[in-house]
Amino acid sequence: MPKTFTVPPKPQPANLPASGNEWINRPENGREPKESANEKPVRLTFDISEDLHQRIKIACARRGIKRMAVELRRILEEKFPPEP
Repeated sequence: MPKTFTVPPKPQPANLPASGNEWINRPENGREPKESANEKPVRLTFDISEDLHQRIKIACARRGIKRMAVELRRILEEKFPPEP
């Protein structure tokens, strides 16, 4: 006689996002919350030395920052605040 058994459903994390976009836009995934719905991001590209890149990467890792872009955005915001 064959044995039967039931497999319980896979447990889901409590903070499961409602959609993929919600997950992508989480700050811990490298996205800063937008200040305004009309704000459109623009890309800024520039070259740095390999040594500087490694120093930034190491400093971010030591601070628990997973994405260098998050820290660089914070530094730029601090250095160039909006004018009153």
